[in-house]
Amino acid sequence: MDIFISYARADRERVKFIAGHLISSGYSVWWDRDIRPGEEFDEVIDKAILRSKAIVVVWSENSIKSRWVKEEAEDGLAADILVPVTIDSVTIPRGFRRIQAAPLEDSPQDPTQSEHWPEFLSTLQELAGPPNKEHSPRPVGSNNESHATASKTTSAQTPAWKRYWPIAFGVTALLAFAAFAIQFISPDSLRPDTRDQTPMVLGIYPSDSFGVNMRDGLRESLADYPAIVVRDLEVPLDDMKNRNAPGLIEELEKYLANNNVIAIVGPAITEFTPEVLRTVEQSGQEPAIILTTAGSRKDLGWDDSSLPIFRVGSGVDERAAQFAELATTSIENGLDIVFMVESVPGQAELTYGELFFRRVTERLPEWSQWYREGRVRSIDFRRGEIMQSLSQPRQKRIFDEDKIIILLGLAGDYRALVENFYTTDVPSRRALLGGAVISFSLSAIDDQELIQHDRIFDMTDVFQSSPESANLPDGRRFREIFGVLSPRWRLEAVAYDSGLVIKQAIGNMGADAITAEKLVDQLRSESFDGVTGEITFTPSGQNSGPAGGLQGFYNVQYDPVMAGWQQVENLQDLMAASTAE
Repeated sequence: MDIFISYARADRERVKFIAGHLISSGYSVWWDRDIRPGEEFDEVIDKAILRSKAIVVVWSENSIKSRWVKEEAEDGLAADILVPVTIDSVTIPRGFRRIQAAPLEDSPQDPTQSEHWPEFLSTLQELAGPPNKEHSPRPVGSNNESHATASKTTSAQTPAWKRYWPIAFGVTALLAFAAFAIQFISPDSLRPDTRDQTPMVLGIYPSDSFGVNMRDGLRESLADYPAIVVRDLEVPLDDMKNRNAPGLIEELEKYLANNNVIAIVGPAITEFTPEVLRTVEQSGQEPAIILTTAGSRKDLGWDDSSLPIFRVGSGVDERAAQFAELATTSIENGLDIVFMVESVPGQAELTYGELFFRRVTERLPEWSQWYREGRVRSIDFRRGEIMQSLSQPRQKRIFDEDKIIILLGLAGDYRALVENFYTTDVPSRRALLGGAVISFSLSAIDDQELIQHDRIFDMTDVFQSSPESANLPDGRRFREIFGVLSPRWRLEAVAYDSGLVIKQAIGNMGADAITAEKLVDQLRSESFDGVTGEITFTPSGQNSGPAGGLQGFYNVQYDPVMAGWQQVENLQDLMAASTAE
């Protein structure tokens, strides 16, 4: 085998041009991932990689999220036979950047037409050698027949012992392996599971900021259920955002190796989630993972993962669709849109806000035209330093114009905008300021000073409990501990419900031993009563109940005078508030 091509299945139609060109040139190429019945996928892949002289990794928007592609790239890197190419403008994952990739994205549909294709072939030949023209496809005819005749003649002249010794060697090796298996791999010699079998739930969240709210919600949901042990894995928010939590990962590895971890609730941070998922995959364990991050399925590599992943609350997928609709409706009604997007200069990976912005704009094919017309714009700001990006008078002016300003980032930056522009001791603002699930931050502000409630709004997936949920024992218990369910308690409620589905699923098991496998089966097959309403997971693992998607549209305007929260019925209400003198 000359060349192994690693790629994401979604890119097959583009990769076939690469494979076809190499095959027609005379290289033997493994790239077809359709495994024949009866074959083990991993075994076939491993054999193909071991036989290859070069491993071509095709980096794209799809493959940079694929665990399989990264593992195959690691094999190529370790053997020093990696030949990377890019067919999309992407940031290559960490660990693979020291080898220059051939940039073929100037011809993304047919990479072989790229101006850099000859450069790629030259690099490839250094590892795989020049192509063997005898391997190139031959037309049926006299040349093939002559070749077959010559092969038969050569075979007839070869001594028998040379022709049959490989078969004898293979049989001997097979018998030796069978003897080894009987002696060492018999069922009696299999090691038992030595882990502590007490069911354990791990909560992964920041030790500060909103992580405290989530920890309280999860612990309270399971406080009356002593059959389950809850352990908190926490580090500061900035460490999770910067993927700098080796101690937490080490703790996670130890718990997975030594304990019966049936579920993980979290992590709450999009940037940190892939590292947690990778650690769980490497452990060989498959606990139910109930994500509390809002990261989109694509950005988390969710669809490529074999792990049982679930989510009670909404994510970027649902929220981006709502913000895209908000942008469209706003432009149609004469209101410009400004997105304020968090960033971290010098960081290769995109932030939560940048990923969020990408998912919104990819749903808006009109974005480029609107941008040229001056109807939409985006403002990047350094995470935690949003006011520095608004230091000039012309930058501050947007808050006094008929616009809808949407913040895509952490609630702390939203709070900074409110404290500086939307308190009652400053002139009334014309612009509306919105964000996604930032209610707890608004509540904290209002505890300290008055704010212009008619100018700020929140899009949330938790508004209020249904009467049925509120009157259930856990609904009453939640109300006693935290208060009447509202967006203010959104973080506690989603974490609380994450614990409730675990508790209810275990209750459905009867007297059976509590294992991760049985818990996952229950989560996939049952519906549950949460404080946010009914919880039912779709085949992909997303909750289709009330908390799994945004409630209504432009959902909640914060106003403690009006029974805590006032639901905004439509965009016209927001426009009236914005244009009123």
